[in-house]
Amino acid sequence: MLRLFLGNQIIGLILLPFIIAGYVTLNSYTNYFDVPLSFDMDLGLWGSHHFPNFFLVKYVAGIAVFGNALLLNFLFNTNTFYERNSYVVSILYVVLMSYYHSFYQIDGVLIAHFLVVLSFFQLFNLENNEEGRRISFNTGFLIGLAASFHPPLIFTLPLIWLMITRIRPLVFRELLLSTIGFLIPLIYGYSFVYGQKRAINWNILETAANYSQKQIIFLISMVLFSASAVLSVIGTRMKNSKSSIRFKKLTAIIYLNMVGGIVLGTVEIIKLGQYESFSVAMIALSLFLPFSFFYKSTNLFATILFYIIFMFSFGKFFI
Repeated sequence: MLRLFLGNQIIGLILLPFIIAGYVTLNSYTNYFDVPLSFDMDLGLWGSHHFPNFFLVKYVAGIAVFGNALLLNFLFNTNTFYERNSYVVSILYVVLMSYYHSFYQIDGVLIAHFLVVLSFFQLFNLENNEEGRRISFNTGFLIGLAASFHPPLIFTLPLIWLMITRIRPLVFRELLLSTIGFLIPLIYGYSFVYGQKRAINWNILETAANYSQKQIIFLISMVLFSASAVLSVIGTRMKNSKSSIRFKKLTAIIYLNMVGGIVLGTVEIIKLGQYESFSVAMIALSLFLPFSFFYKSTNLFATILFYIIFMFSFGKFFI
């Protein structure tokens, strides 16, 4: 199956919705992640909004995941991360996200993922020798908007500065504009909270959706994701050794995203026993892990690891 996605075969994209539907259908029968037919959709600072009860409600989050997967794959292909087009990023994102509650119940996390990926499109347009004020502002705005839907991302503001300065020289005005862009959605978000006469919870981590899963599943998934991260780093370093300076700068941006997701998830686990912020790192992991499939020295290990993760992603429903 993996071979269908590694190449430029459209059948991979045709198969992807059926894989997503398989996850959602299994979850609806086993109720591993509790998803009521009618629920309050958590949108971070924008409050909880009642999601109506209708027949296809359980597939709405899956549609959002599919959209994010396509967008992330488009980012990979349009920036020539590999010599030819590949759809492996999309299947990796889908399989990795299937371990998170947001895959089955739409919320601010999936919207935040969409906005973070859009911010990558902006960052990847930065040039070392061209003025970057507009792109810096847009990047800050998109990630700030993402943080308004998933408040723990508020702590990623310093990462935005690092991302910009990985490509551009340190220009104070550009960092200032990125900060202003980042703060604008948050100001509107907190104004909305105040206007709704809701108490502002300044403990940012506690404003994230409160999801949980079986501890043994979480521990096994973390082991698998850690192994994937190690393989990703190895594969990316092999790619970087033969790539341009600009490509190395782009991968540095993705590294920062992965580190940010890991740090946020770790803090969330320690403080609240929750794990959803780890999903932010799945964006970077989906972009990095493909390099492990493209080199003979890592291909076998990466393929075995993928099928273990893939099979366990379905097997978890029956544990």
